[in-house]
Amino acid sequence: MKGIAAGLVGAWVVVATPAFAQNAGTPSPKSLELAHKLIEKTHAGDLMQQILPVAIDPLVQKLKIANPGREADVQGLVDKRLLPDFKRALAPMTDAIATTYAELFTEAELEQVLAFYDTPAGAKLITQMPLVMQQTMAKSRAMVPQVIGKVMNDFIATCKGEGLTIPQG
Repeated sequence: MKGIAAGLVGAWVVVATPAFAQNAGTPSPKSLELAHKLIEKTHAGDLMQQILPVAIDPLVQKLKIANPGREADVQGLVDKRLLPDFKRALAPMTDAIATTYAELFTEAELEQVLAFYDTPAGAKLITQMPLVMQQTMAKSRAMVPQVIGKVMNDFIATCKGEGLTIPQG
C-alpha cells in the first residue's frame, strides 16, 4: 500500500514537472500565479485523477482475490472511500508543485512554457498525456518484475560469488 502511494506521488511529480530550469530566491507572486496557470493549463491535477484508478488497480485486484464473493463490496469501498480520500490527500500538492515551478523557472520561462501549451504541439501533448501515462504504467507494470527480477538475481549471484551472506525475506 505504501509502495502504491509512493508511486502515485512519483507519478504526480512526473506529470506535473515537464521541464526544469533554475530561478534563485523566493518565488514572486507573479511566478506563483503563472505556475498555477501552468498546472491548470496542463490539467496536471485532472491527469493524476485519471491515473489514480490504474495505479491502485493491483491493490484492488489483490483485495478482490482475498475476499471471494465480496468483489462488489471491495469495489464499492474503493469508489466511495479510497479514491476520494486519495483525491483529497493529493489536492494540497498543487500548491507545492506550483511553488516548485516558481522556484525553478523565471517568470519569462513560465510565460514561454505556457505559450508552448497554446501551440498545436503543446495542446496535443496535453490531450495525449493521460493516454501516455496509462500506457506507460501498463507497460511498466508488465516489464518491471522481469527487469528487476533479472537484475536482482544477477546481483545476488555476484554477492554470493564474493562470499557475501544474502538476507532472507
